[in-house]
Amino acid sequence: MLRFIIGISLIAIVIMIIRRLSDGKMLKKHQHAIWLLIPLYMIVSPFLRINIPVAEELSFIIPSKTVTVAEAVDSGDVTPLEITEQDVTEDVISEQVVLEQISDSEIIAEKNDVRIANEVRKPVDIWKLLNCIYFSVAAVLILLLTLYNVGFILFCRRTRKYVGRDPESGLAIYGIRHRGVPFLLFNKIYVDGISGKYSEYAICHEACHYRHGDFIWVIVRYLVLILNWYNPLIWIAFILSGRDCELACDEEVIRVLGEDSSTLYAATLLDMADRRSKNVPVFSVSTGMKSGYKMMKNRIVSIMHPSKTSYKVLVMSLASLIAVSGLSVLEPEAAEADVITLAGEEESLVYDENDVEAPVQREAPFDYSVRVPSVVKLSDTEKEITFYRDGAAFKGKFITPQGKGPYKTVVMRNEYGSDISDLESMAKIFAEKGYAALMVENTHDADIYNRTITGSVNNHAGDIYLEQILDIHAVIDELRYLPDVDTDSVYLWGAGAGGMLMALTCTERQYDISGMILYNPNLSEAQYMKLSDEPKYVARIYDMLSECYVPTVIMEHKSSGKKASSAKAAGCMPDGKMIILEADIWTDDDIFKDQIAYLSVDVFESWK
Repeated sequence: MLRFIIGISLIAIVIMIIRRLSDGKMLKKHQHAIWLLIPLYMIVSPFLRINIPVAEELSFIIPSKTVTVAEAVDSGDVTPLEITEQDVTEDVISEQVVLEQISDSEIIAEKNDVRIANEVRKPVDIWKLLNCIYFSVAAVLILLLTLYNVGFILFCRRTRKYVGRDPESGLAIYGIRHRGVPFLLFNKIYVDGISGKYSEYAICHEACHYRHGDFIWVIVRYLVLILNWYNPLIWIAFILSGRDCELACDEEVIRVLGEDSSTLYAATLLDMADRRSKNVPVFSVSTGMKSGYKMMKNRIVSIMHPSKTSYKVLVMSLASLIAVSGLSVLEPEAAEADVITLAGEEESLVYDENDVEAPVQREAPFDYSVRVPSVVKLSDTEKEITFYRDGAAFKGKFITPQGKGPYKTVVMRNEYGSDISDLESMAKIFAEKGYAALMVENTHDADIYNRTITGSVNNHAGDIYLEQILDIHAVIDELRYLPDVDTDSVYLWGAGAGGMLMALTCTERQYDISGMILYNPNLSEAQYMKLSDEPKYVARIYDMLSECYVPTVIMEHKSSGKKASSAKAAGCMPDGKMIILEADIWTDDDIFKDQIAYLSVDVFESWK
């Protein structure tokens, strides 16, 4: 998010500078057009990242995406992290779940009590709070703007009177009793309905607005402003782009009517300045001819002294904007060799980028390459890890217990659209109980989003699933480089789509996995996957799970719509069980997440 804010702010600043320096040297329509780069950047930036290697000596100019920390670990120098319990309540919260084991197609119910001795109040997640504020304000602004314009449109429809049609543009002209006239509202021109008189210049002006597509551009401007309401630079850009819109329209009027009309057109603007309205529809999606005195003065000067056509200035301006936009989507990454700590002493593992190591003990029939992960120490018990597959990087957060490893490790993957932080409270409970937890970020969420909004989520969905499954395979391959991981005791934990991906991964990596927990998994999605190369490919996940001998527990809510598919999966697995939770839904309540975490630990312990 911070990268986006910096990028869009930088582009806005550069456009303002270009606008200032090129005044009188560039056509106003070109000056107005370059503002379109801001909404284009908003559309492209979430999905476009260009990875570039950055040498260590340049890292002070462009911070690299991953920083590798080399650290010598001495067991005698390890200082336990001080833990302070805040706001610990004395209440004991109990939650009953029913354990159901699938055997010979029958569900045997068993009761299992999940108890939490103490509730620790978690600190407020500032980013979640800011996100909540951002979306709330944006939603309110959209609602207010919509209500205002609906009312304005209804007023115009109710009070307008048909006058005629512009012979040049073919647009309908209506008279209306409103001091904001003349203005263009979508494809209708509104003029003074009191006197019944209107100027041909006013009609031509609004027709030029329509020809430029300004009735669409004004809506885009409002959307950009609302989605960036917190950014003062975008407010300035909103005002300046509106002014450039009028200047470009004035320029077009003179082009259409001829330079001889500039004096009379300027006189028309002066007359409107004298009759300036106090109730111009400021927040409407209309494009009006009126403006303030200062702006009207600038418009008249621009009319009497038209800008020159300089394509050289235009090309230089576009080149500058493209360069700045390109910098804002760069994703620098370190180009140096990776250094990590192994077996309690500092050890360097040097890899050439063109000489990556093939995965060891790879069971999956897939072709990909991995490299040593990059590690950034956040605290004594937390590290940020960057994994690599085929040169692409994705992150994970590693939380370990106090003391010295290696530890039994739980690899965690969440639902689409979620964040690593959503699993952090559970990961800390795993660490509290002696298990290291590796939370892997959701990869390819943008692809899922694109397919969802285009209505083609099932079109070659297997391509997306396969990429995500390969990422999890790469994580398993690269665990051997992390000295805190006991590679003989690796567990998988997945929720929703993450559960489905973990299940498909586990069927191919049974020798590397000691157990698997699936929470509310989307197993039915993997039954009919399509691949670009093999459109008729069917995953048949239940057939695959029937040959998976890894101990597995599937957790479902008692009213879950996925309970049938989960029961079928648990029933067909040689060592599969199903737990039915009494709670109806998954919530963001940390208490409920803690219950799931403690229950998961009980399951891990039962597999010893």
